Amino acid sequence: MLSVLFYLGLIAVLCLWVEGALAPMTNSLIIRRNPGEQLDDWLKSFRWGNRSQLNEKIDLPHYKFYSEIALTLLSLARKMGGNYQESLLFLRDGLQSDRQFEKKMHELRLGCWLQMLLIMALTWAFMLGALSLVDIKISGLKLGLIAIWQMIGLCLLPLTLAYLRKKLFGDIGRLWKMLFTLSSMVRVPLSRSEIFAMADIKGLDLIKQKSLLHLVDKLKHTCQQALKQGGSYEGEVKYLMEELRFQEKWHFELFEKRLTMLKLGLLSIFFLPAYLSFIFMLLGDLMTLM
Repeated sequence: MLSVLFYLGLIAVLCLWVEGALAPMTNSLIIRRNPGEQLDDWLKSFRWGNRSQLNEKIDLPHYKFYSEIALTLLSLARKMGGNYQESLLFLRDGLQSDRQFEKKMHELRLGCWLQMLLIMALTWAFMLGALSLVDIKISGLKLGLIAIWQMIGLCLLPLTLAYLRKKLFGDIGRLWKMLFTLSSMVRVPLSRSEIFAMADIKGLDLIKQKSLLHLVDKLKHTCQQALKQGGSYEGEVKYLMEELRFQEKWHFELFEKRLTMLKLGLLSIFFLPAYLSFIFMLLGDLMTLM
């Protein structure tokens, strides 16, 4: 019983350490906020009417591309004047949606880690409990090989999760940066070519994900029309953002399904064989004693 409690406690510590949730704590034991929260609080408290706040050196917390766009808007306001409060509000709305998405991703990853570590802990609790009940000694080398095999599975988990995330959401993140840059810069006193360069529209050719190609074609057409005929592209870009939001939700559901397959694969390759190998070793030694 004590071994089970020990391993369950070890699970919680390992999960928090792996996911980065166990951040350095203050003396009051309050966990440090992440950069997304800090940036959201800064955007919430910023006032355009306070010119001294605009002119002072601003050190924004770095969070994806949102900090870069906010700094660009503030820099343009200092150099050319103007009030881009609406753009910052729009940026903050996107930031909050992104934070909600990241929270869901974090919960999925943490749940996956908890399941893997729980199964590993219960396996070892059973193995150690079984060895304490029978007068059989399995060599430390064999137990070490079982532990190494399970650790290989645990090490593959973050690598596979990172690969899945990059494959399913890498191009989506690139498109979000382009669309948010275009939307935030729609009222700045810059030429269309300068805004498109800041949004890295040329990077559209690097997006190869088939489910996003129709959005890429629409965005290319919108930018070409804006360069040739002038006028505002705001309506088209906001429509594309709604479409991209729908695609992101669909990719998130696909990520959940792939994550379930990943857990089943790791369990069947690294954890179940380790448990079965111990059972066979235990039964083999029992047969020799009979």
